[in-house]
Amino acid sequence: MCTLPAPRFRRVAKLVAIDSAHRIALLPHHAGHRTWVLPQRCARLDETYGDVVAELCGNLLASYPIRLGSVTGHRWAPVPEGLGPRAEARFYIVRVHAKPVNEGPGRGTLWAPRAVLELWLGRPDVETVKALVDGYLDGWLPDGPITLD
Repeated sequence: MCTLPAPRFRRVAKLVAIDSAHRIALLPHHAGHRTWVLPQRCARLDETYGDVVAELCGNLLASYPIRLGSVTGHRWAPVPEGLGPRAEARFYIVRVHAKPVNEGPGRGTLWAPRAVLELWLGRPDVETVKALVDGYLDGWLPDGPITLD
């Protein structure tokens, strides 16, 4: 029996949920903090990115009609600057065919307007997400996977 070695980096799936008003779903980074992040989770060894995205959609968007976008973004695992682990990220666009209600700061999901995303989303994802969302919604990105590095 052959066993595979554990990856030398974390595999993170990030969900870019866009509603009908072009707002992007964000979750609180930590309870009590005022920073927000994309819905995301690390994939376990036995999971694919698709498995993680399906779970995130089920947890966050179960009551809304959704469609998986035709563009996915991939950011390679860079060499860490400090002692932190390397992390490879995949960004999956999901269109929400509704206008979800903001649950408000400290309560759950925040639907941030696309035009002012940088006010809510922390670094380093803000530039990546803005380029990905702009290219997807404006139609200048080709369908399929793209590298975001």
